[in-house]
Amino acid sequence: MGSAKTALLLTTAYNFEERDVAYLCFKPVTDTREKRSVIRSRIGIERECKWIYHDTDLYEVVTRMHEEGGMVPEWMLVDEAQFLTPIQVDQLAKVVDDYGCNVMCFGLRTDFQTHLFEGSRRLFEIADSIEEVKSTCSCGRKTIVNARIDSLGRIVTEGEQVEIGGNDKYMSLCRKCWNTRRLDSMNKGQLPL
Repeated sequence: MGSAKTALLLTTAYNFEERDVAYLCFKPVTDTREKRSVIRSRIGIERECKWIYHDTDLYEVVTRMHEEGGMVPEWMLVDEAQFLTPIQVDQLAKVVDDYGCNVMCFGLRTDFQTHLFEGSRRLFEIADSIEEVKSTCSCGRKTIVNARIDSLGRIVTEGEQVEIGGNDKYMSLCRKCWNTRRLDSMNKGQLPL
């Protein structure tokens, strides 16, 4: 959150267009903030994309393109990759290996409780390379926690792993600030931040 991951994906797509590089953008339908298939950054730029449903076979999508005489894209850009299933991550790896298509996934490593998302875990296990997009906590340290907050800005420590939201529900914190604020909230009866 707040690291400009999506803006980086959209900038990459723009650069591909400028150089006539064939690419496709994808996003899991789990991210319900948009009512249409679009990837949108908080800075206001957006791009159409293809939805990835929980049962979408990404290898089959590319195979079908190939069999129908369509050009297999040189690149696949996937936003919110933490919401992919482990099987879908494996399918993307097979796309890379069998079709020579490059895949870049953008997403979060962990949830609000600092636990790996399933899709992120599988990406860490098999990705050819991982590049961290860094952001800074208000204290100056590197953020690593996507803290969930309530409407009063208090740290939320329990709930479903996935709750879609933006700055109204999440804030990026370093581990020290997250731990301090989390403990303060628990010890002081959930006082606002």
